[in-house]
Amino acid sequence: MSIVESLRKLIDPVEAQRREEELKNDRELPRRAHAGDPPRFSCRICGHVDTQSGYCPTCLADTMEREPKNGG
Repeated sequence: MSIVESLRKLIDPVEAQRREEELKNDRELPRRAHAGDPPRFSCRICGHVDTQSGYCPTCLADTMEREPKNGG
């Protein structure tokens, strides 16, 4: 705890408690790297669709390409 936080608790303990609860709630919220659906990839050989790029589990080759976003 910083000196500033200690002084805040001494000066206004109710506000300090509210701030602590707010920070705790913010830490517990799930975080998302971006809004929207995750990107989708499809195999250019067999058409397998997945959220992972790289190797297609069906073709066992590096044939996955990102699908274009819909509606944009």
